[in-house]
Amino acid sequence: MKIIYRLISITILFAFLCLMPGCSSTDTGDTPAIESSAEAQSVLPTATAEPTAEPTPIPTTEPDIESTFAPAPTPEPSDDVGKAVLAEGFYYIALNDEIKARITGMSYPADDENLAIGYDDLRYISLLYYDFDGNVQNGELIVNAVLADEVMEIFYALYQAKYPFTSIRLVDDYGEPGDDNLSMAANNTSAFNYRYVTGSDTLSRHSYGAAIDVNPVLNPYIDGDRIAPENGARYADRTLDLPGMIDHDDLCYKLFVAHGWTWGGDWSGDKDYQHFSKDIGF
Repeated sequence: MKIIYRLISITILFAFLCLMPGCSSTDTGDTPAIESSAEAQSVLPTATAEPTAEPTPIPTTEPDIESTFAPAPTPEPSDDVGKAVLAEGFYYIALNDEIKARITGMSYPADDENLAIGYDDLRYISLLYYDFDGNVQNGELIVNAVLADEVMEIFYALYQAKYPFTSIRLVDDYGEPGDDNLSMAANNTSAFNYRYVTGSDTLSRHSYGAAIDVNPVLNPYIDGDRIAPENGARYADRTLDLPGMIDHDDLCYKLFVAHGWTWGGDWSGDKDYQHFSKDIGF
């Protein structure tokens, strides 16, 4: 009997202990027990990522040069024979007597026998440009008649973009017959000049009005140790990034190349960074 009483006492004690908090297999606290990883994923809060905007794709092709600016007007003939007007301040004419007298003996030889080009092959362009102070100036060029339209369009686009020039004048204003040393030293942009390639008996494309030198001081001619003009020596460093200096990203370069011109900065030997020219069959 004593054993039975002891067993009954132990059973009652055990039952009493099980009724105390913490003995149940089910947690009755505020936080539910997590029995599995699946239950954990359903119970734990999920972090919400902030939406991110897609970056704007960078164009992989160069923009169309002709659409960079407003389309240039089509030159229209005027009452003056041989005159074509592109826009206000932009026109070209055949060489009249005044222009012929101005260039004869200077950029055009006084002895006009056996010349490779005549007055009638050339056109005088009047244009506008921005100087390095941001002021609008009048400029002028003489080019071959077959290039007059596109040269005028190129300089019209440069004018729209406020591309800077020191001056755009005829080389005749510098008083050097058949030469352009003073014009270059003045950083003057020019075109026609009946002369030979330095050190040769080959006519330069300038002689045909098919070459243009742009900002020569900023874009000098370099052949070994020779730099022309001499005051352009500091700009032989083509890593400089200055307005009016020409490289492959420059608007002037893009406009000329888009019209089929070549750049002296791409020559394999000597470099003529100021020089653009076009083969017109001479």
